Amino acid sequence: MHTKKSWLALALVACFLGCKPQPPPPHTDGLPQDLLASAARFYDAYARDLRAGHGGALAQYYAPEGAFIAVAGHRMRLSRSSIDSIYQTSWQGPAYFAWDSLTFDSLSPSLVLVTGGFRW
Repeated sequence: MHTKKSWLALALVACFLGCKPQPPPPHTDGLPQDLLASAARFYDAYARDLRAGHGGALAQYYAPEGAFIAVAGHRMRLSRSSIDSIYQTSWQGPAYFAWDSLTFDSLSPSLVLVTGGFRW
């Protein structure tokens, strides 16, 4: 009888330890502390890679779902694989590139509107 109680107690302890909620993993995604500064750093990094002609790096700035691209007044939807292909094969870096009058406006704690232009 003593053995049955020991096994039962051991089983309850094992169940308790196995069923105990685990602490959540550390949160590494989410908003940076200063979203406006983060957006400015993003555009600075993009410009550096563009000027350096790093086509493979540029493709990484686009969303996995693809993007709308405007060229000569025409807007087109490109998949991420199309963007990757363009930057890694036929794309050539510009002789000159600079952002022109970029502004960063906080629309909400999780949304920044970036407007401006560029000189190419």
